[in-house]
Amino acid sequence: MANLLLKFSFILNMFISYLFYFLAFNSVYDMKLIPLYKKILFLPAFYFAAIFIAVFVNDTVYLVLLVVIYFSLRNKNSNKYYLVNSILLALLFEFTSSIIASVIITKIYLVYKINDLLLITGTLLIQFIILLIIIFIFKKLKLNSLIQNFNSPYLSIVLTYSSMVILAFMYFIQKFKAYLDLTTGILIFLIVQGIAIAFIFIHENVRQKEAYEKKLMAEQLDNLSDYTKQLDSDQKEMHKFRHDYKNILNSLNEIAITNNNNDLKSSLNELEGYSTKYFSNISMDDFKDLEYISNPYIKSLMISKLKTIKSNNIDCYFECKSDIDNVSINIFDLIRLMGASIDNAIEAVKEQPNGKIQIILINTDGQLEISIKNTIVKHISVSKIEQYGFSSKKNHDGLGMINIQDIKKKYKNLLVSYNTRNNWFSMQFTITKSGGKK
Repeated sequence: MANLLLKFSFILNMFISYLFYFLAFNSVYDMKLIPLYKKILFLPAFYFAAIFIAVFVNDTVYLVLLVVIYFSLRNKNSNKYYLVNSILLALLFEFTSSIIASVIITKIYLVYKINDLLLITGTLLIQFIILLIIIFIFKKLKLNSLIQNFNSPYLSIVLTYSSMVILAFMYFIQKFKAYLDLTTGILIFLIVQGIAIAFIFIHENVRQKEAYEKKLMAEQLDNLSDYTKQLDSDQKEMHKFRHDYKNILNSLNEIAITNNNNDLKSSLNELEGYSTKYFSNISMDDFKDLEYISNPYIKSLMISKLKTIKSNNIDCYFECKSDIDNVSINIFDLIRLMGASIDNAIEAVKEQPNGKIQIILINTDGQLEISIKNTIVKHISVSKIEQYGFSSKKNHDGLGMINIQDIKKKYKNLLVSYNTRNNWFSMQFTITKSGGKK
C-alpha cells in the first residue's frame, strides 16, 4: 500500500511539475503567435507525452520532446530565436523554482521528519509560489518584449548550456543522494549564469539598438538619395525653363517698346520682378558646387541642409571644387558628423540678425577636409566644447558635440578641431586615407 501511494505521489508530482513548465512557457512566449489548432492539438499532446516519458522512459528523453515542440510550434514570420529562447527560459524557470523548493523542503525535512506525501505536496506548493514570483518579476521588468526582439544566438547558447549543466547536476543528485550539497551548488551556478545572461542582455541590446539606428539611417538616406536624384532632374528642367522664360520676356519687352505699349511694358516689368523673386526662392544656383559631390549620401545630406539654411534666410557660402565620392570612414558616421555640425551651426545662427554660415569641402589625393563655420555673438571656450551637455544655446542639451567625440574615438584617421576667431566658430574634420578604426 505504501509503495502504491508513493508511486501515485510520484506520478502526481510529474503531472504538476510539467504543468508548471507549461505555465512558465505560457508566461514567457506570446501565445498569440501559435495558431488555435496547434494550441488544441499539440500542447495537450506534448503535456501528456512529457509525463509518459518521465514515468515510463527517462527524464533526459524530455529534451527530445523540447526539440519536437520547437519544430511543431515555430513561426516562420517571427524572430527565429524567440521560440527556442522561450522554451529554454521556461525550462530554467521550472528548474530554478524546483531547486529552490527542494533546498527549502530538505531543510524542513531534516528538522521535522515529515512523511513522503507531505514532502511532495509541500515541495510542489513552495515551487508554485516561487515560480509565480519569478514570472511576476519577469513581467514586471518587461523582459518578455526583450526576449521577443532579441535576435541573436548568444542567449540561446547560454540557456542551452545552463539547462545541460543543471540536468547533469540533477542526475548526480539523484544518483549520489547528495541533495543538500549539490543543490546548493546548483543555486550558486544559477546565480552566476543569471549574471552572465544579464550581461548578454545588456550587451546585445546596445548592439541591436546601434544596428537598428544604422538601418534606420540607411533607409532615410536611401529615401533622401532618391529625392536628390529627382531634385537634380527638377533643377535642370527649371534652369532650362528659366532660360526660355527670360528669352520670351525679352522678346515681349522688345515688342512693347517697338509698339510703344506702356501698359504692356508695365505689366511685363511687374511679371519680371515677381518671377525673378520666385525663381530665386526655389533655386539652388547658389550651391552649384553640389555637382562635384558624387557620393549620394553626402550629396543628399548637403541638399537637405542647404535647403534648410535657405528656408531660414541664412547667408551661406558653400564651396566644393573637387570630386568627392568614397571616404575612408563609415559613411553613416560621416553623415552623423556633418549633420550634427551643420545643425549646430544653423541653431547658433538663425537667431542672429546677420548670421552667416560657411561650408567648405576639399578633397585631395591624401585626405578629405570638411570645414563648417558660423558666426557667434559671444566667445565660446574651446576647452568646454567637449564637456558633456555643453551648449552655447539656451534650452539645448549639447549632445551633438558629444556624438562627434564618440565617433572621433572610433577612427585613427579622423581628426576633429575647433577654433574661435573674430566672432566666428569653426569646426574642421580631416579624414586621411590611411588608418581606419581604432
